[in-house]
Amino acid sequence: MERECIPLAALEDERTATNPLNDEQFVVREAINELIDSTCLDILRVLDGDASTPTGIENQGIVSRQTASEHLSAFARHGLINQKASAPLEYTLTYGGVFVLEAVEACLEELSREQLSFLTRSPRPLQLLRTLRTRPATRSELTTSGEDSPSSVTIWRALQAFVDYGWCETESGSYSLISAGKQALAAYEELLVLGEQAIEKAPFLQRLSTTWGDFPTHALTDAEIVASEPASPGLVVEAALKLCDPQTRQFRILTSVFNPTVFAGYHKLLKLGVVLEPIVDASVYETICANDDFHYLLDNSKYERYTLSRLEESLTLGIGLYDERKIAIGAYNEVGEGNHIAVLISTHEDMVEWGTKVYQTYREQALPPDESDY
Repeated sequence: MERECIPLAALEDERTATNPLNDEQFVVREAINELIDSTCLDILRVLDGDASTPTGIENQGIVSRQTASEHLSAFARHGLINQKASAPLEYTLTYGGVFVLEAVEACLEELSREQLSFLTRSPRPLQLLRTLRTRPATRSELTTSGEDSPSSVTIWRALQAFVDYGWCETESGSYSLISAGKQALAAYEELLVLGEQAIEKAPFLQRLSTTWGDFPTHALTDAEIVASEPASPGLVVEAALKLCDPQTRQFRILTSVFNPTVFAGYHKLLKLGVVLEPIVDASVYETICANDDFHYLLDNSKYERYTLSRLEESLTLGIGLYDERKIAIGAYNEVGEGNHIAVLISTHEDMVEWGTKVYQTYREQALPPDESDY
């Protein structure tokens, strides 16, 4: 008896994402293909660990200066590169650019560039690989009727490619996904997840310093992002006030941005018995000292549960730790039309652990307020 057709994995499973920097919507597979199937990846590699210019990229024989400029403009729009302030024509990778490049390079350890390009040009190869992961199948079993179904020729070409790449074995017309194919599929699916996060968390990854090489990017999928922007500068402040949870017993904060409303709101938690331990960077400390109305923040003697300390350097990072259960991580720099902040909010234990270690490192460096300053 002829075996029935096997339902193919749904095409609706394609990952889509919106970049909050510009509200551009992407099919993640297509975004990866654009990177792999062009010279974009080569340009990102040139910028890895070094700054360059369109002319410098042209001199390496990759693309013309004009094409390099076009790619760089797209990278900047997506938050993957920044212009160096000291040299406006030089570009460097943001943390987002580093994240994307590392994600692609990790995938290319399992697949060749040709194989990854093949998987990303169309949704069909992924659809068929996912189907074969469930069970072996013949070409006829994979051929289904329906307006959105792949043709028999499309299926045959994909299956032949799977065999050529060493992902499938065939016996008596039946195709089986073997270990190498499962590894290739897993690597590609991981890249799709990371690609989605690179797009959706672009405002944060654009601002996070590349010095934080141990940042737990694998935990991004569980995080919420809130970003301020010229049109909505108060979004982060609003989110910070909502996080002001009276049930929190200990709140530790490392901050490089001063907002009187937020500071006053959290300071009120002391009356509810919350342990409050802020660390302010040099710029915030100077702001507090410069205004008599804020000097109450420098007085560690009024509450036993309150200890403010200061750093002698300015940062571009902020961390808020709500007991051991939640973290808010703010990344700050001068991007776009003003100074704006992007905040990740997460309960992932790896994110909380990372933030706790960073906080403790700065806590060891911090000093008490200078009494002469108030």
